Parts: sequence; C-alpha cells; structure tokens
Amino acid sequence: MASESGPAISVLQLRIALRGLSPPVWRRVLVPEHLRLGLLHKVIQVAMGWADEHLHTFSIRGRRYGEAHEGVLQFYTVASELPLTAFHLREHEGFVYVYDFNAWWRQEIRMERRMLRQQPGQLPRCVAGYGPCPPEDIGGIERYLEARNEHSEYEFVDWIESLREGPIVLEDPRDEVDRWLIRLDRRFDRRIVNDRLRELDA
Repeated sequence: MASESGPAISVLQLRIALRGLSPPVWRRVLVPEHLRLGLLHKVIQVAMGWADEHLHTFSIRGRRYGEAHEGVLQFYTVASELPLTAFHLREHEGFVYVYDFNAWWRQEIRMERRMLRQQPGQLPRCVAGYGPCPPEDIGGIERYLEARNEHSEYEFVDWIESLREGPIVLEDPRDEVDRWLIRLDRRFDRRIVNDRLRELDA
C-alpha cells in the first residue's frame, strides 16, 4: 500500500460483461494501469470464477493479443508482456476478451474511468458484480441456457411434487437437494473473488 507522501498511481475501473446472457453476468474491477494483459487475463478468470483451462484472446482496436501457442493462432504480440498503459485507453472505450475458442465466451470490457490514487488499497479488486458465471466446460451459451432451464426453480418444484406422488427411492435425498440448490444458486460473492485476487502477483 502506498504511503500518503508516495507517488499516486493510475487506477482503471473496468466493467466486464459476458455477452448473450439474461439476466446479465458482469463484474466491475479496479486494476493498476501498469497491469499487463497476461495478468488482466488472470483477473478476469478469478472475477468470473473460471479455472483458466482454455485458450483466450484480447481484441483491442482491431488487433489480437494472447498467449503464444505453436500451431494454434498467431497473435500480434504476446499478452503477458504488454501493459495496459501501452493503449492509453480513453474513458468509455471498450475492447473484447474471448475465452475458450470452442465455447466462445465473449466478454465486453469497458474502461469506465481512470483515477489517480496515492492509497489505492488492494489491487486488483472487484467492487461490484452480478450473476453466476457459466461452468467451465458446459459447452457455450446455448448449452448453458438449456441446462439452466432444465434446472430452473419451476423444475425444482416439479421434482419436489414428484416425491409426494409415489415411492421414489433415493440413496440420500439430502445430496440430491444439495445438487439442486447448487444449480439454482444465482448469487455472486464478491468476497470470495477478492480473497482469490489477493493471491495474484499483480
């Protein structure tokens, strides 16, 4: 943490929104402007709740940036080496982050504002968000929406009613109820995200 007499650092407020979902899934994070794209990728992974098991790319002003993987895609430059300061992002300017080229999770990232802070506190930091992120390997937006409909609140009520209609043998009803509650959980826990962000070496 910087002291009061220390130099102020430039902090960016970014809004990350996953395209194609309703209700929307989004996160608002604060990051130092000197953050490299490779670390921004890790921040997004933590904020969304993914495990970084697939390829990704950034598209900024018409150019692609990502990790170098032989025989996969050729990027303009390697993301891990490039800081956000290189782009001189304007307020409200946006760019795109795509994760998992099979599922094609497309996220719109908007630079909402730039702040100079002498005592910025923990960085990076998630300050707001809404909605649970889709599971890592569910197969994309359409498959996720199908699975969400299959495990909706209405389906849960129908399942409870079916238990009353006849003798259904369950090995452990509590385990099945727990599975339903996990599927129905639409909450976003900012504290968990910030606990994980503290572990990043930003």
